[in-house]
Amino acid sequence: MPTAPRCKVVPVSVDGEDDMQLGASASPTAITDYAHPPPAPPPPPPAVGSAEYSYATALIKHNTGYVGLVNQAMTCYLNSLLQALYMTPEFRNALYKWEFDGTEAEAVKSIPYQLQKLFLNLQTSSKSAVETTELTRSFGWDSGEAWQQHDIQELCRVMFDALEQKFKHTDQADLIQRLYEGKMIDYVKCLECGTEKSREDTFLDIPLPVRPFGSSVAYGSVEEALRAFVQPETLDGNNQYYCEKCNKKCDAHKGLKFSKFPYLLTLHLKRFDFDYNTLHRIKLNDKVVFLETLNLNSVIECPGSKEDSDGIPEESVVKCDDSSTTDSGSALDDESCQGTETVLSTQDADYQEDDEGIDMNNTPNHHENEKNQRHAMEKGPYIYELFSIMVHSGSASGGHYYAYIKDFKKGDWFCFNDQSVSRITYDDIKKTYGGGPMRSYYSGAYSSSTNAYMLMYRQIDKQRNCEAMTVDEFPAHIKDLLQKMQKREESDRILREKEMDMCKIKLYAHYPTKRQMVEAKLYCASDVTLQEATGMAHRCLRLEGVVPLERCRLVNYDRLQDTIECSFEGRENDPISEILSSLRGYDLLLEIRREDAEFEVYQPGGVATKVFVVDLETEEVDGPTTVRGNLSQTVAEFKVTLAKALHLDPKTMKVVLEKYSSEPKLLDNDDKTLKFEGFYGSNKVFVASSCDDDPEKPFVISKLHKIISRFEHIISLQVVLPYSRKELLEKLRISVLNFDVNRNSSRNAKLTEESSTNEELASGGGGGGDGASALCIMSPACSGNPLRDSSPQPPGDTEEEGIGATGHSDQSASEDSSLTDSDRTLVGDAPDDGLPPLSSSSRSSPGSDRHNISSPEEANTVAYNSYPREQTENWDDEENDTASATTRSTNYYFKAVPYTDNDNQKMLKVLVDKRMFLGTLKKDLEPYIGVPVEYFKIYRLKSGQQEFECARLTENLGSYRDDEKLIVRLDRVLKKDEHRGKVFQLLPNSPEPIKFLCDWILSKGMTVGEVKKEILEEIKRKYSIDIPYERCRLRKKSWKNPAEIYLNDQRFEQDISLFPNWEMFLQELPEPEKITSSNQLVLFVRRWCPANLELKAFEEVLLDESTVMELKTKLSNLSGIPAEYVEFAKGQGSFPCEMSVLGIHTELGWNTETATLDNWPPGIFEDGHVILYRDSREELKQLSSEERKEIANREGSRVNRLGIIASTRKERTLKIYLDMSHRRNDDAEVD
Repeated sequence: MPTAPRCKVVPVSVDGEDDMQLGASASPTAITDYAHPPPAPPPPPPAVGSAEYSYATALIKHNTGYVGLVNQAMTCYLNSLLQALYMTPEFRNALYKWEFDGTEAEAVKSIPYQLQKLFLNLQTSSKSAVETTELTRSFGWDSGEAWQQHDIQELCRVMFDALEQKFKHTDQADLIQRLYEGKMIDYVKCLECGTEKSREDTFLDIPLPVRPFGSSVAYGSVEEALRAFVQPETLDGNNQYYCEKCNKKCDAHKGLKFSKFPYLLTLHLKRFDFDYNTLHRIKLNDKVVFLETLNLNSVIECPGSKEDSDGIPEESVVKCDDSSTTDSGSALDDESCQGTETVLSTQDADYQEDDEGIDMNNTPNHHENEKNQRHAMEKGPYIYELFSIMVHSGSASGGHYYAYIKDFKKGDWFCFNDQSVSRITYDDIKKTYGGGPMRSYYSGAYSSSTNAYMLMYRQIDKQRNCEAMTVDEFPAHIKDLLQKMQKREESDRILREKEMDMCKIKLYAHYPTKRQMVEAKLYCASDVTLQEATGMAHRCLRLEGVVPLERCRLVNYDRLQDTIECSFEGRENDPISEILSSLRGYDLLLEIRREDAEFEVYQPGGVATKVFVVDLETEEVDGPTTVRGNLSQTVAEFKVTLAKALHLDPKTMKVVLEKYSSEPKLLDNDDKTLKFEGFYGSNKVFVASSCDDDPEKPFVISKLHKIISRFEHIISLQVVLPYSRKELLEKLRISVLNFDVNRNSSRNAKLTEESSTNEELASGGGGGGDGASALCIMSPACSGNPLRDSSPQPPGDTEEEGIGATGHSDQSASEDSSLTDSDRTLVGDAPDDGLPPLSSSSRSSPGSDRHNISSPEEANTVAYNSYPREQTENWDDEENDTASATTRSTNYYFKAVPYTDNDNQKMLKVLVDKRMFLGTLKKDLEPYIGVPVEYFKIYRLKSGQQEFECARLTENLGSYRDDEKLIVRLDRVLKKDEHRGKVFQLLPNSPEPIKFLCDWILSKGMTVGEVKKEILEEIKRKYSIDIPYERCRLRKKSWKNPAEIYLNDQRFEQDISLFPNWEMFLQELPEPEKITSSNQLVLFVRRWCPANLELKAFEEVLLDESTVMELKTKLSNLSGIPAEYVEFAKGQGSFPCEMSVLGIHTELGWNTETATLDNWPPGIFEDGHVILYRDSREELKQLSSEERKEIANREGSRVNRLGIIASTRKERTLKIYLDMSHRRNDDAEVD
């Protein structure tokens, strides 16, 4: 059911309502009361869920002296009713007098006992709001029920029914009847002989229509609606009544009349209706005035009026399921209690009663109050005082409940809005009458309004009116309960403080075998040492057997800059809390060193800089090289650090700092610190031996300044090259590019002063040999990491979490992100590894120097530069992205340097102008990849190792970050009837049941057996996974769920649908495949053992008939449980259908009454469904509160780690369960 967002509504003044008076009373005293309006209300409290509401504010009681209730999710309807019941002295006192005498286990299910505890919390707690979860648990509700939307009037009736059941055979057995039950007479009276037949019924509330049936004009007041409620309907014409006394059909009156009003009167204003013209539920915002003091003596049946009645000795409780709204505003439409169009005259003398209006003064109002005295001489006993207004704010499709309630003792009115409790004024109450403009969009179905929905009155009777018990007046058993609750609260407080004392660390690590950054959360006690925390982090990241602990250490880490902030040498035995207290954040990196390396020391205040070396003579720029400095260092000390890293002379060194979007700054004062000079995390530093050939020339006009300025738009990119072999390229039908990246290697490249813009390119300019020339850049990793040829990747180095050429992320934003598992072999290995032969053709124009590359002295450095290309028309057409973006004229700078990283992965260090188009970048990368642009794709690596395909080739690189990593993947052109998809390994009993294996291409007509053989060969070669053919199964992957099993002789497209981006599971079986027909059904089954709260491992059952009896028989054979005692339930959510062991026994539908499995429930009609089964004779293990809490914490982390998503549940009817077996039946129905 669509619902509008629930929000807290603060009443707003409506123009034209200033003259409204409560009840429109004609009493002279009312005028005096209104002459002195109450003061303005205080500022409203923070809205539920707002930033102002925190754990700290929750510990402070409202200055009103009242405590709010926490909204569990959509329980505002419950909170409003509970506050109204709590503020009813007679109900609260009677509840306190009831004494619970059951066990601790029974206490959890006892509604009166939990209601007692909640009322005690509301009366004695110092918090601003308390929870209602224990009460709702006694209702038999689970956590999902908090998200169900219900109606406050419906809840009132259901709760009273439940309390009546629980109070049976106790002193409070007649509590609901004594306080809330009234009586009415349902009668038919012959208009000819006067004979009346009647039946007396009981009621707990009176449903009052806001409008007469079929009318668009509303009743003006509650009194008018009440009198219409008792106005009889005339039975005439074809609807005449057959009178037994007259022995014929006669005209008659049929109607209701009240014979007794309850002590506590509840009036339900039926503001929700159904518009038969628009076929929408609507909410009626008509103005309905209600009095604070209500005289009902005029609508009560006089004792002597039944002398001629032919009474029917029959009594029943009237519980009309009339129009109501849920918490979300949905209405239940029922006109069974609607009034007629005939309305009584408002001139009835009895109707004109005195009305004082809402009394907002602060004087004490004891039970023998002014109203008792004033109405002591009134004729009749039924004089009522308003004390509660349930307000609905919203529309017929969504809304929120809160309550305005009067304190009988003080006479003040308060707004109880979930956590918030605030004082209100007469104006606030007046606005709940309704009327005025509505916030309407299309029709009444969407119009939003705030108005009274349910009213509660108390009879003014000095003999019965009382005040609520004080703490000193509590009965002995309530005092004992209060003491017990306070002790428990104290223990909970101590436990919370311990939890707050825990250190919560965000943990990162570069996982060795996955070649990606992984992250986790580490919780440890504050007194744990750094050395102990390192061991915990090692276990948390599951590095046992992967990397020895002695090669790991924890260091402070900046995730945003991807840099180490500082290390903790000599502090191995210091408490982790002491170490963390000196850091800005709790982000730590588990640094892993190489076996032959030593850990580097990182001092606090360190800053990583990207350093470029400028050669003024050749105008070449070398770099970037990452050099770590310290903010406390002087410029002179930093020069020494640079000299060591770059092998330069610090005495003649000129250092220039380029900060983001600012002019280059020459650091000419050696005594200043880096902090003073403005260093921070993303600095670029340029180093040269001098500023200019003329040493007297100022820096701002020097040659060095010009070169640096031209570098403004240059960014550095790390490109991960794909792996491949010659035979693989032939198998994939990928043509090899015939191009030489070493051509013109003896010529130098420089940045020139001029370069084209995208606007020039679009207009046809920018071409020619006078454009921006390229720059010669040496390898960024040359210092300490010489270039070397890559060896073939060893088996097992690629895993599903790997990035770049070493793996694949199942979370890639592109479905066809790579070609096959074989794209991890580098195309175009080192020159002696079979680099594609040179081509005699050259794409550069004669005389152009912008594509010049580095000098031959740079033996291991290969550079390639972009150049002018032929311009094409219509290059903005999306369909021609590739052609246009890779052929249009560009003069932007490009420089690429191949190198191999520490993991033996072939890479490119690319320096490129960020104004270049992506299509141009792809074309420039073409020679290094060794295949045409049509056969590879580029992916950006975002946070969380998620890959996003770079598909918009006409966009520039402006959004790319400096030093960003790009991944190149092969992707051959598909032939006709070929479709690319993904193969995953299914491991049902593994902590990670779904693992990506490879990409694969299927073609029309291939058999499952052929595909199976090819995949098995490939994963054996690549992962060393050896699965026998006869124990291998291929099956459909439906999102995360294993589905239809494929048979070896089935053909794709003929027997099995084939479509782009298909997904398939490969499953290893414990024994040879048994399934022989597609009509058989194979299910996953797990045994649930409630006695020890344990789920057994997955097994499979093969069914031929798909009946419930066959399934029970197979489960009996599997487990040894007699078939008559086998109970089963369908798993919820996606595979592997994990859920907390605390909910398996009670939250699944264990009773299936259907004969076949494909009927709903359980709705099992396809391979791969998960079935849980149990022995019905086995009792559920009883847990203490401590055990339950421990298991809940453990299970919560386990289920969250698995990323379980529960399936959507259907909306339930509002029920309070007195017997949990009924709850299980309801769950089965919903499931």
